[in-house]
Amino acid sequence: DAERFTDYVITRDATKISPMRARYVILCNNKGGVLNDPILLRISENEFWFSLSDSDIGLYLQGVNADKRFDVEIDEIDVCPVQIQGPKSLALMKDLIGDQVELDNPDKPFPFYGLAEAKVGGRDCVISQSGFSGEAGYEIYLRDATLYADDMWNAVLEAGKKHSLMVIAPAHH
Repeated sequence: DAERFTDYVITRDATKISPMRARYVILCNNKGGVLNDPILLRISENEFWFSLSDSDIGLYLQGVNADKRFDVEIDEIDVCPVQIQGPKSLALMKDLIGDQVELDNPDKPFPFYGLAEAKVGGRDCVISQSGFSGEAGYEIYLRDATLYADDMWNAVLEAGKKHSLMVIAPAHH
């Protein structure tokens, strides 16, 4: 029912998103007005994550299913995204996760909006490829973020030293 619910709330066909792939999606109100435009990650057949920059869309989704017509659990998860963007992002990611994910193998390239499981700082993460900055880019989604944020963050800082990593604050919007 997770796929059916997701398909109901986005303007893209959720049935065409394979597990371990992501897509840019739009959620609209009943008049067609845009509520949000997150990245949707399909982690498995029955697990979807909406990656939002800022919004109360979780409350909206819970409201859509207030009558429980879809057998789904809608909740915030303990996952934290970190963006690695720019012309050095591939090199930094290769240093950070090594061969856990084939990021630039021409025989098996890591696809745009592809997802992969990897460890960063010894902690479980989902890696995605995007490019919102106009350059190559990646997101690291740390699982159990309230427990392990320091481990992941310190590993990114350490790997970034030789690439002159520049850390910016969270987006203000």
